[in-house]
Amino acid sequence: MVTDTFHAMGSQILIVLDAPVGIARPALAGLRQVFASWEAILSRFRPDSELSCLNSSQREWLAVSPTLAEVLALALRGAAMTGGLVTPLVLEALEYAGYDRDFTAIAAGALPAAAAPPAHPAADWRCISVDPLRGSVHRPPDLRLDLGGVAKGWAADRAARLIAHHGPALVDVGGDIAVSGPRRDGAAWPIGVQDPRGGADPLAVLLIASGGVATSGRDYRHWRQGDVERHHIIDPRTGAPAATDLLSVTVVAPRVADAEIAAKATLILGSADGLSWLHARPWLAGLLVRDDGIVLHTPTLEPYRA
Repeated sequence: MVTDTFHAMGSQILIVLDAPVGIARPALAGLRQVFASWEAILSRFRPDSELSCLNSSQREWLAVSPTLAEVLALALRGAAMTGGLVTPLVLEALEYAGYDRDFTAIAAGALPAAAAPPAHPAADWRCISVDPLRGSVHRPPDLRLDLGGVAKGWAADRAARLIAHHGPALVDVGGDIAVSGPRRDGAAWPIGVQDPRGGADPLAVLLIASGGVATSGRDYRHWRQGDVERHHIIDPRTGAPAATDLLSVTVVAPRVADAEIAAKATLILGSADGLSWLHARPWLAGLLVRDDGIVLHTPTLEPYRA
């Protein structure tokens, strides 16, 4: 079993390939460049990225790369899946809340401005469309897109598929974890869920044979804007960081991108409505931690518990 770690797409990347060293090392070597190419397309923090060029364009229809078209289509599918709770049209709200640079800069002390214009609800995601045949995107020129979490989930899924023919793989992109299949000995991959309350021990250990796990939370990416505590999970209904009683949500799904979308939607909804939303989708399994420390989970999580 061979591992590689590096930083890309604003996240720490961990790749584990369960294969002999002679096979695994060449397979892993090329992935750093692959992630660098994805970052050059999908980052909103790079002014020269393809996404930034799309956001600055005044044309309604714009030709885009297959990668950008695929990730944006996935983001729009997530918006449809969540009734618009998870949408790519929250970039303006993120910037107003102070998340206007890579989070490493904020964490290092480059704090956002204390004053911000009042937020407002996000635009309707249905005004964006992707034409895969033409390889183009339709977007009103005044709307800018953020693909953050969806891009991370997509990258984890895609990277796991890229190397799966060399052996069973686990790809972790900033906590969005894709598993291509059971390990060579037939065992599931043990995945620890960090306790957002600050405990040293994992909140749970999940045994994942295939599919993905993603966590959305307010415990890591948060900051102060003047006297106000902010975080990066925007409720598009208000255009402001979500007012929720949930500290974190972890979801297991057939694909990491779906898990990431579901975790964010559940956190925005809060514990009562979020748990009901998960219960209505039995292909998802959820672990929810409330602000008061109470831990909730769906019955579908039980088969994954170690």
